[in-house]
Amino acid sequence: MRTWRIVLLALGGLRRTPLRVVLTTLGVTIASGALVCMVGFALGVQEQAEAPFRTLGLINVIRVSPRGDAKTSTAAPLDDAALARMGAIQGVEVAYPDLRARGIQLSFGEKSSTVVAMGIPRQAPLIETAGDIMVAGDDFSPERKPEVILATRVVRDLGFASPKAAVGATVRMQAAGLSPDDARTFTFSRQNLAVQVVGVYEFRAMMPGPISRVVLLPVDVMSRVPGIRFAPAIDRLMAGGTATSAGYSRAMVRVRHHADLFRVEKAIQAMGFKTRTLLSRLQGMRTFFLFIDILLAAIGTVALVVAGLGIVNVLLISVLERTQEIGICKAIGASRGDVVVLFLTEAGIIGFVGGLCGLLLGRGIAWVLEAAANAFARSHGVTAELEIFALPLWLLVTSVIFACVISVVAGFYPAVRASRVDPIEALRQ
Repeated sequence: MRTWRIVLLALGGLRRTPLRVVLTTLGVTIASGALVCMVGFALGVQEQAEAPFRTLGLINVIRVSPRGDAKTSTAAPLDDAALARMGAIQGVEVAYPDLRARGIQLSFGEKSSTVVAMGIPRQAPLIETAGDIMVAGDDFSPERKPEVILATRVVRDLGFASPKAAVGATVRMQAAGLSPDDARTFTFSRQNLAVQVVGVYEFRAMMPGPISRVVLLPVDVMSRVPGIRFAPAIDRLMAGGTATSAGYSRAMVRVRHHADLFRVEKAIQAMGFKTRTLLSRLQGMRTFFLFIDILLAAIGTVALVVAGLGIVNVLLISVLERTQEIGICKAIGASRGDVVVLFLTEAGIIGFVGGLCGLLLGRGIAWVLEAAANAFARSHGVTAELEIFALPLWLLVTSVIFACVISVVAGFYPAVRASRVDPIEALRQ
């Protein structure tokens, strides 16, 4: 029999019992929608967890620290010379010290805010996808000027009307701490520096609260902040060295492409330093999310299997009700294979329609839950738009195919039973 004729016969068979077929298709729809919704939720949470690291370009970053105990004098110093050698490795975009300082006081007029300062290089800003988070201004200029990039929360704390109003303004930065004076002595100093605001950023994804008070400074400005070298200098003194010979506690090496990451990491380890990549940590997190994906997909599969049992029931009843029809088809030349294909086609149509409707149902549930989550977040002062569901194209296509496969498998036994109908016995009834 021709394919189009089998499809027409299958549609005709389904139209004979519309209520039964609609209820069976509804079961497939609910199961497929649940599968799409649960897996989409797991993918959405994973994307939200990885979004801050991707936005900041931290996936391509290698964290470098002295090997062994930081208080051991035999450890290779992580100084400017070592960073220059790392920067010369093929595939490295930039190597710079990881400088951070807490308790930095920013003030503008009568307003002030206590922030955490983080240093990033001018030649290769840490924010490689600046368009995703920069709401006003731009990156640092190549000139060695005292500049700063503020977070939107700090902009509000300092009394600016808007992020655009803050760009170009000069704020006062106050910092204090102990800095090495000579081989074994430290001097307490206080710095009061005027810095110009060149940009304002905001994380639109879900982010921890403390990062909303992080300001970005050029590395050359951060290196002059009092107390920035206190911790490595103390470690060097305890190891028997001098405070002035202390390098940095940590450094960051940024590669141009993901493919260069592990090769560069091995080269840095050969230089005598300890390395750590965020990508390796993300692999563990992805393994956890993969387990969650499999668990939720298994729950959705159970729902589809239950819907498949409904298809088995519908088709078995259909075989009993259409015994004479099957006998006539076989009497006029239909083979057992044609009968099998006919009933499998009916099952496939139920699965296909149920899978498509399941997409609409899953997307509708995701939209309602996202709207409710955003309304709840706004009632608690969170203005960022939350996207807790991710529905990629491969998930939508796979869910429809999976629903069809489950339905066809469920229809196999009724199809085989229909193919075994004896035409003589069927026509005699």
